[in-house]
Amino acid sequence: MTEPAARPERGRPVWAAYASAVWGGLFAAISLYWALGGLIGIETVGGEIEKMARAGEAGLLAWGATIVKTAGVVYSLALVQRWGRIFPRMLMLASGWAATVLLLGYGGVTVGTELLVATGVLDAPAAIDWYAFYWHLALWDPWFVLWGILLGIAVVHYQRATRRPGTAR
Repeated sequence: MTEPAARPERGRPVWAAYASAVWGGLFAAISLYWALGGLIGIETVGGEIEKMARAGEAGLLAWGATIVKTAGVVYSLALVQRWGRIFPRMLMLASGWAATVLLLGYGGVTVGTELLVATGVLDAPAAIDWYAFYWHLALWDPWFVLWGILLGIAVVHYQRATRRPGTAR
């Protein structure tokens, strides 16, 4: 039996879910552009992904990224939309917390490591693409962190809004 999802009560915080959806949507749009063969900005990603894109071989990878990011957008909206009630509460919470941990973990570890390289605490690989490195440090990897923060706040709001009266969870 499915448990009721969030009710659209007046004053209920929904901003984080919408912000998460917009942030993820922007992220998905960039991946979609690259999946369709666009190359503007691909040099900011660098490495093997850039080489594959320039050779016309990154389509499957870019489509996969687009689909995963779009699923994150749909999930964010499901937290606050009436149609999101079809999903069991525990599934919504488990998937939301898992996605939050993945986004914050990946983004946090990569940004942390990049900061250690940028400050000279860790040595950079000999063949590093510094242009792409600084784009990752300044844009791509913090993007995951911010999305994880927004999604985590949205999941907390959902968790509180769908809590059964008299329970602590």
